[in-house]
Amino acid sequence: IALKKLRMPLESTMICLDNSEFMRNGDYVPTRLEAQHDAANLICGTKTQSNPENTVGILTMAGSGPELMVSPTDDMGKILSSLHGVKIGGLTRLAAAIQIGQLALKHRRNKHGGQRLIIFVSSPILDEPKALIKVGKLLKKNNVGVDIVSMGEIEENQKKLEELIEAANSGDNSHLICIQPGILPSDVLISSPIVAGETMHGGDVYNGEIGNGAYGSEFGGIDASIDPELAMALRVSMEEERARQEAAAMQSGSSETKTQEHIDSETTPLLQDNPNEEMDEEDELLQQALAMSMQDARLIKGEAKQANEAEGSSSIVAGSDERKEFKIGVTQFNDQGFVNQLLEQAPGIDPNDPRVRAAMGEAEAKKEEDMDEDKEEKK
Repeated sequence: IALKKLRMPLESTMICLDNSEFMRNGDYVPTRLEAQHDAANLICGTKTQSNPENTVGILTMAGSGPELMVSPTDDMGKILSSLHGVKIGGLTRLAAAIQIGQLALKHRRNKHGGQRLIIFVSSPILDEPKALIKVGKLLKKNNVGVDIVSMGEIEENQKKLEELIEAANSGDNSHLICIQPGILPSDVLISSPIVAGETMHGGDVYNGEIGNGAYGSEFGGIDASIDPELAMALRVSMEEERARQEAAAMQSGSSETKTQEHIDSETTPLLQDNPNEEMDEEDELLQQALAMSMQDARLIKGEAKQANEAEGSSSIVAGSDERKEFKIGVTQFNDQGFVNQLLEQAPGIDPNDPRVRAAMGEAEAKKEEDMDEDKEEKK
């Protein structure tokens, strides 16, 4: 496949970085400052590689005031060194930084190329809208394009940035790109007009999102127009990796199926060799249950027997006690004085009555006869 290699036009770019205290926030991974450096590295590499004569400069907007870190140059060593030398501090002065950046572009080395400011805004803008509009008109007069990357304080700065873009736009050369928190700015910029060079209407707001038609996604994020050989190599590598993953997934699925079949084939003969194993276990359990129930029955019978014996012994003791009491009562009635005392206390009975005395005599005679009989039996 033959891909036509396209070149971007000759251009000098000033990248204005936000190094205010707001850059310490961690709503972008890992911080706003590090995410901004990553995006700036991407832009610098793209600009310098797209045309050998392109130049890039670095400018900071906070601290004690806007500071020119490096004038527009094609030396990537100086550019990267200046990026890593950015320190956090102070508040952003956007209008003053734009004026200094425009002056740096005015004194660029190659006067034939275009001029562009790429501004990162990640903190609240303190300048009045009138001052920003005035600066924007100055940029338009000098034919300087403006690309603004809004991060962090997006809603707060939206109106002011739109007015600035509208004032500076000339021939669709200015864009506003908003990057929401949690998204890596470089992933958004790679599909934006800043890096991809796509045509957008000037002054429009570009809400960058990942995975929605990202530029260069077919070639792993590499611009095929810049390096077609690398793009094709990455594409082939991606296709080979995808095929390898699919083959590995199919192989793992087949191995799992074979393993399950092997397990089933091993367990089936065991069940066939011992068909009565489950029945034997059930019979054994039933026998154990019967033995336990019989043991419980013996225990219950033993307890009942002990209870009956206890009741019998208690009844025997009670009977013996009753007999003792009966004997004691009979002995008392054999006492003549006790009987006379009872007769005297009984109402309506006269102990001197001849009939009572005759009955007493008969009872005494019978008692003597019984005693004689007992003596003869003992003999």
